[in-house]
Amino acid sequence: MKVAMIANSNHNMNSGVSGTRLAIAESLRNLGVHVDTYFMDDFKVFNGGILDKIIFPWKLASKLSSWKDYDLLDIASGDSWVLSYFKKRPVIVSSSHGLEHLAHKEILEENRLGNLSLSKKYFIYWGGYRIWEVSKSFRRSDFSIVLNSEDKIFVQNQLGKETFKISAIFNGIPSYLLSLPLDDMEIENMPVIRIAQVGSYIHRKGISYSTKALNAILGKFPQVEVAFMGTGCEKEVVLSDFDEGVRERVKVIPSYKHSELPSMLKGYHIKLFPTLSEGFGKTLIECMACGLAPITTDTAGPADIVTDGMDALVIPKRNVDEMILALEKLIQDPVLLRHLRHNAYRTAQVFTWDNAARNRLECYQKAIQHLKK
Repeated sequence: MKVAMIANSNHNMNSGVSGTRLAIAESLRNLGVHVDTYFMDDFKVFNGGILDKIIFPWKLASKLSSWKDYDLLDIASGDSWVLSYFKKRPVIVSSSHGLEHLAHKEILEENRLGNLSLSKKYFIYWGGYRIWEVSKSFRRSDFSIVLNSEDKIFVQNQLGKETFKISAIFNGIPSYLLSLPLDDMEIENMPVIRIAQVGSYIHRKGISYSTKALNAILGKFPQVEVAFMGTGCEKEVVLSDFDEGVRERVKVIPSYKHSELPSMLKGYHIKLFPTLSEGFGKTLIECMACGLAPITTDTAGPADIVTDGMDALVIPKRNVDEMILALEKLIQDPVLLRHLRHNAYRTAQVFTWDNAARNRLECYQKAIQHLKK
């Protein structure tokens, strides 16, 4: 089988979409599949911004002759709709890395609550045209892949995709995050409890709520320290959201080399994941694999990964009071904390890229067989 994996993001192993697709491509190659990857860098005319995103589906269609040797094109999100109108083309699989429709819903809610200002450009492109493109691509593709059960239900019920033409498939995490030695689970006499929030410091990740909760926790428990890792913004931006009296216990790491994450998380106990919208929840599983006990919201993605009370504490999104209670519970109950850490670690071990690639290959085979009928 010869596959082209295509996405309108720049080639970057450390970024979300392109890093995920590069990892899947490599795991598919290990299964004997010929995979070539294509990114925005291969097609952009301008600087890779919105103008290039708008013309990206048309650029793919204009390269029809380049795709004739492939059995299947795995095209991310909403960029397959133009190419889908051509009869002499390979099988098309549309792949979501987090359904735009559900993310848009949460963005609108943040705007309504006054936590996020939206420009006219947002409503024209991201909240308008882009949503239309994704819907069109999913409806017209030969097969669709999403990352969680809620996205799958939405595509089936709201976009009218036939059940047998869509699958929800988990992603994986790198091998250097699996089977790590855990040597600090006994924390009854630990002088410090450390909480990590890993990911971009943006509204969609729930920072408006977690900073309020963490301010309260740091004010109440002097033995607690907090770190924000991979914020993508300057340290001062994060610290400005905290009271002056607790800032010395807030650590900010704007960026990091992904392979260094296990060493960075060593000595941390709790993973706070207050996300409002998520396709999968990669950093959630990565921290679980490093032995952290998760506190996560009941969003799509995490809801498929963890079970409340077994390997995580699951709280309602946007609920600061519940977040504070969950943090207090783990800080004050070392037995529960140890229980969740052990179980979270075990849960994370099944999320390998090999498993993800095998499941995706099965979808490819279904799509090709269906088109032959």
